[in-house]
Amino acid sequence: MDLIVNGQSYRHQGGGALIELMRECNADPGRTAVMVNGVIVRKGQMDSAMLADGDQVELIMIAAGG
Repeated sequence: MDLIVNGQSYRHQGGGALIELMRECNADPGRTAVMVNGVIVRKGQMDSAMLADGDQVELIMIAAGG
C-alpha cells in the first residue's frame, strides 16, 4: 500500500492497520499524535483505524526535554 507519511512517499508492508504502520515506523502509540488525511486519530481509535492506498499520515512523536 502506498502512503504519504510525514510528507514522504512510503510503501506500507502491512495489512493497512494504522497500528501496524506505527510499529513499522517505531512510533510508540502512547507517545505519538496521529493525523490521517488531516483528521486527528484519537488514542482509543488507533488500534482499529484502517488506512487506504494514498492516505496522508502524520506521525508526531512527543519527546520530553527542555
